Amino acid sequence: MGDTRQRMPTIVRLNDGQPIIEKNISHAWEQRVTFNPACALVCSKDELNQIIPHLPFDSAVRQQLQKYPALCFLLYRAQGAKAGDRDVASSSLGLAILTPDLTLLARHSEPILSPDSPYDDLGVEDGRVTNIGNLYILFYTAYGSAQPANNIRIGIASTTDFIHWNKRGLLKGPLNTINNKNGILFPGKIQNKFIMLHRPMEGADALAIHWAEADDPFGEWITRGVLMKPIPNPSFTDTWIGGGAPPLRLPDGRFLIIYHIGNRSPDGTREYDLGIAVADFSSPGIIVKRSEPVLRPETPAESLGDTELGVNNVLFICGAYFWNGDLYFPYAGADSVVLAGKIAGRELDRYLAE
Repeated sequence: MGDTRQRMPTIVRLNDGQPIIEKNISHAWEQRVTFNPACALVCSKDELNQIIPHLPFDSAVRQQLQKYPALCFLLYRAQGAKAGDRDVASSSLGLAILTPDLTLLARHSEPILSPDSPYDDLGVEDGRVTNIGNLYILFYTAYGSAQPANNIRIGIASTTDFIHWNKRGLLKGPLNTINNKNGILFPGKIQNKFIMLHRPMEGADALAIHWAEADDPFGEWITRGVLMKPIPNPSFTDTWIGGGAPPLRLPDGRFLIIYHIGNRSPDGTREYDLGIAVADFSSPGIIVKRSEPVLRPETPAESLGDTELGVNNVLFICGAYFWNGDLYFPYAGADSVVLAGKIAGRELDRYLAE
């Protein structure tokens, strides 16, 4: 099961455990659920001065945004009602702007990425954003219609301003020729290679976290196999894992990885928890520390989802960042709302030192 719970860092639920983003019944594309948020913290005033004037808000909102030393750009997955004869409601990505401590400031009324390509016509899902140079690169789950079964692949898009996105198609390489998801790009090169996490849904060691290398994020990716396997939980009949937020570089050169843990009970119900690990690419096994679960569904917003969709007891994370020494992360509750959490810097330091 990993480390004991007593050694895990304490997580604070922000906003009294209440959602920071919820459905908007006035917008057809997000009138049912909003969840699985990616995020990027922009701390450069020069960069913010380039981005803010082009945001789709009125002048008063843009002037308000200019007052902050940093802003969180949050890309959340949204679903409306089912359309036509499809058996699922298509997902799009929406944009919200928040303070670094995850207080909502502004929210765009239109999606910034929609399911409008042949490979993602059923959904643009579960994005993860990584800053590489002057680009913000988004890996997302591209859900596309196909015969005899629909495809689940990793799509790529990029932007410089979070509004205008360039879809780059599907990630290249054999790892993306099977159903695969949870594509997550590390920040910058490691040992002269770009590194990503992914989670094959079929084949050898499916439903475990794998890793891959490339010379270029938009080029060919070569898988290096399993990075982390599920740890069986005696309370459940089945357990699997997948990547969560893009890994965060620590001061000592290691990386903090927050991931999700799926569990199935004997009665068929599921629970999704969060785990935490430390990766050191100079170490033979790479993963040098791992603890789970660090957070389980406990609050009403985490435990009870949309009544029609019936997804309960789910925590899911797609982004995190450091601000003033503390770790902040938006996360989804029960596939229905966006919530916010924090780990104080002293708590994280204690955990990393043990």
